[in-house]
Amino acid sequence: MMMNRGILAALFTLALSFGIAAAGDAGAAEKAKPIYPAGAKPIAPYSPGMQYGDLLFISGQIPYVNGAIPADASDGVDDVQDQTRIVMENLQSVLVEAGMSFENVLKATVFITDMKFYGDFNKVYGPYWTDNGLTPPARAAVEVGALPGSKPGAPVLVEVSMIAGK
Repeated sequence: MMMNRGILAALFTLALSFGIAAAGDAGAAEKAKPIYPAGAKPIAPYSPGMQYGDLLFISGQIPYVNGAIPADASDGVDDVQDQTRIVMENLQSVLVEAGMSFENVLKATVFITDMKFYGDFNKVYGPYWTDNGLTPPARAAVEVGALPGSKPGAPVLVEVSMIAGK
């Protein structure tokens, strides 16, 4: 039996409308949840992390502890390694607050002020996975002219953001 094209179009439109409404209703019940580890004090209007379902989006973390770069991370001795360690600890605190760990990280984005620091960055970054028997996540690294939070005599040299999933 052949149906009229008009009836087929009407049924298709009705099915499509129902599908869109159903998809919209499913998403409406779930809301993004901000993640603020204890002591986290963002320097701008953003959340350290946003969890949506099984996904966690972690904002770029800089080497701040209690609102500033510690003196030993800007003293001219191993600054990139010191700052990377602080950044990784800040990332870990967001992951833990969301009930996750580095094992859950799917993607990392690295912002670094000079690629000459790349090797020193990796000396600290890599062991967070390799020392724990984990596979490092997908990653991009980008050299940038400057990073937020820099101050005279205490430049921010590295920032890392991540996406994790359960």
